[in-house]
Amino acid sequence: MSIHFKFIRRLIAAALTLLLTFAQAADPIIVYSPQGNGDRGTWISEQAKAAGYDIQFLSAGGGELFDRLMAEQNNPQADIVFGLVDPSMALLKAQGMFEKYTPAWADELSGRYKDKDSEVYKLWQTPIVIAYNADTLLENDAPKGWLDLTKDEYKGKYVIGNLAWQTTRIYLAGMLARFLGADGEVTSQGWDFMRQFYDNAIVINDDDAKMSAFRNGEATIDLNWFGGAFRLAKNLGHNVTLVDAEGGTPFIFEGIAIVKGTNKLDHAKAFVDWFGSPEFMATYAEKFGQVPVHPKAIEMSPKKVQQDAKLLHAQALDWDVIAPKMDHWMQRIELEIR
Repeated sequence: MSIHFKFIRRLIAAALTLLLTFAQAADPIIVYSPQGNGDRGTWISEQAKAAGYDIQFLSAGGGELFDRLMAEQNNPQADIVFGLVDPSMALLKAQGMFEKYTPAWADELSGRYKDKDSEVYKLWQTPIVIAYNADTLLENDAPKGWLDLTKDEYKGKYVIGNLAWQTTRIYLAGMLARFLGADGEVTSQGWDFMRQFYDNAIVINDDDAKMSAFRNGEATIDLNWFGGAFRLAKNLGHNVTLVDAEGGTPFIFEGIAIVKGTNKLDHAKAFVDWFGSPEFMATYAEKFGQVPVHPKAIEMSPKKVQQDAKLLHAQALDWDVIAPKMDHWMQRIELEIR
């Protein structure tokens, strides 16, 4: 083979590689996320474009996106997924859905926010809280933690929501996780507690029934997600106080991961590096008031966000262990307790 021919062949190979790179870069990064619709999705897309990333959202509810990702496992259509909650991300990870990648900003995260297998990293935090009407319940009379709710003085004072609601599932799992035995299963003591917890509660199926329980003065203690507790209080016209629960408060941490099988791996990695960076997370916090997990992002966030980040202590929960058990736990509650 002549030197000239070898040179021409190398030029052709280099040109093909360059064309392939440009073709991939021209295709948008496909992002599956519940945050991709409405003003929030438009704003994220605009910020990404300004940073040099062309993204296309497929936005739906977390459950719908989870089912779609599972259905597409052998023919992935997404490049990145973010905004799904811990149990969903843990189950997708267990199915081998994600690429291993350590983002540029990951080193400064504490252990609870990064996956030991370098696949899922957390972006935002949302506490699932015990809140109470401070106009009718004194601080000294309020529960100190989740396990207090089975006491006689709180009978009929709190509402348990629909088992299909994400918030309900998270706080039920958080309570049952306190009763795991050496075999990783909930002990009989844990199920006895859950029966008492339900026996003591107002059990409802929809938002109207929940609102009615608070309006008529039956319920004074709200088990809710952080923003939802303040929204309910505003709608009812009462002052709300949050309990920094003994043993910790279950948090929802929304993560980001790269879908295994993407043909835009380098671009996906670069997007994750940008999107989860402290600078962008702080910008996101300023725009939407959501609390980031990165310590530098919190430092750069507005004062209100910094204050919200310090209100409550998170319960230590291993979702890689808990998530595969949650459906069984909820089924048992539905069939035997509720």
